[in-house]
Amino acid sequence: MKREDKKKALHFKGRRQSIRGLAAMLLAVAEIAGILSMTVISSKTAGNGGNVLGAVGLLLFTAAIAGLVLAVRSLKEQDIYFVVPVAAAVLNGVMIIIYLCLYIVGI
Repeated sequence: MKREDKKKALHFKGRRQSIRGLAAMLLAVAEIAGILSMTVISSKTAGNGGNVLGAVGLLLFTAAIAGLVLAVRSLKEQDIYFVVPVAAAVLNGVMIIIYLCLYIVGI
């Protein structure tokens, strides 16, 4: 087999990025930015953020759940690159754990 034929044989045609996986990754990045900004705001107000930060935290928690669902659904698609959906699933799962810990501790 010629060298050019080997290159063509190893090329994966039809693979693409999953739209659901990209959306899940976008949600994960937004959640990380949200929790970092909420931490800065809470530290500047000496822990007296009020109900607004609590509502934003619950909104980010639901976004983390939605991101995890999107990432898992994107992993079931055919002929996609799996790097982004797997990273999105891991990040959204970690964010869910962080939000649950914050809710349980009550910070």
